[in-house]
Amino acid sequence: MKMIVGGSFQGKLDYARRTYPDISWADGSDCPFEALKTCGGISHLEMYIRRVMEAGKEEEYLELLSEIAGINPDIVVICDEIGYGLVPADPFERRYRETVGRICGRLAADASRVDRVVCGIAVTIKKEGQAAEQQNIPLRPERADTLPGQIPPEEIEKKSFAIITEELGDIPLVPGTEAIVKRCIHTSADFEYARNLVFSEDVAGRIQEAIRGGASIVTDTQMAKAGINKNRLLRYGGEVHCFMSDEDVAQEAKRRGITRAAVSMEKAAKRNERLIFAIGNAPTALIRLYELIREGRIRPEAIIAVPVGFVNVVQSKELILTLPDIPYIVARGRKGGSNIAACICNALLYMMES
Repeated sequence: MKMIVGGSFQGKLDYARRTYPDISWADGSDCPFEALKTCGGISHLEMYIRRVMEAGKEEEYLELLSEIAGINPDIVVICDEIGYGLVPADPFERRYRETVGRICGRLAADASRVDRVVCGIAVTIKKEGQAAEQQNIPLRPERADTLPGQIPPEEIEKKSFAIITEELGDIPLVPGTEAIVKRCIHTSADFEYARNLVFSEDVAGRIQEAIRGGASIVTDTQMAKAGINKNRLLRYGGEVHCFMSDEDVAQEAKRRGITRAAVSMEKAAKRNERLIFAIGNAPTALIRLYELIREGRIRPEAIIAVPVGFVNVVQSKELILTLPDIPYIVARGRKGGSNIAACICNALLYMMES
């Protein structure tokens, strides 16, 4: 068995077809589950695993997959690496990601060769003829549900928050914001958020009131947009917007020689709807938002100001703290990020149904 891994759209299938010509390919997105036994190669293994899990056939076909090196020893397996980025809020998505990672580890142990493809370029990370133990690959990884101390996926988050609560000890938190602070710590494993998050008066209640009134969320990265629980927000009529990739934003930013983040704030200001801003990356977005508010061109329902970095990051956050009558959540200092912006939004949404 051969294995090829890498990020989405990195050229894995093209590389596989060049390296292993004249074999029949199955697409894990739509092939019959039984095709695994006879095909020459399978692409999108991660989608095959998702389909098996969604169909409730894990016991039958994931066990088949884990033994495929013996059943179909010449198969070439191609799988996207999906274990990076934000930890999904949905329990099924977390379990799916963990399952793909566990199966890939097992297949890599059994494979005679493993290549990783980035930008169409392959790097061999397990060579043919080299023993698995020489490459720090476990010979036969144990099933996740048999590991000592293993707990069900749905209990992991609960246990994590219990640990966070215990380690916070007597550190004082603003009443009504405890869940927000703890979720930031849960996302980052950084207890400094217990001290650097600043909240305007009753900001959680005011943001939740705006959400109940149908307010949408504007963010400055696709990563934050992806991480916010859009289904929860949609229950109240709101959406998540990110204009950073819009062609008109890119053209206007180039014409004026400013950042797309600044222009995306201007585009948001033209929308006729209630808006909450969750900024996790671009200080220029915060600075332009501050200017638009001072110019009277927009009045946000609230601002979540948590960009990360070194240039103008601290200063842009401090500007938001000077705005009168605009509810805010600000992570003072250099820390923050798109994941923190998303997790604050999610904390507020989950608090509404707790």
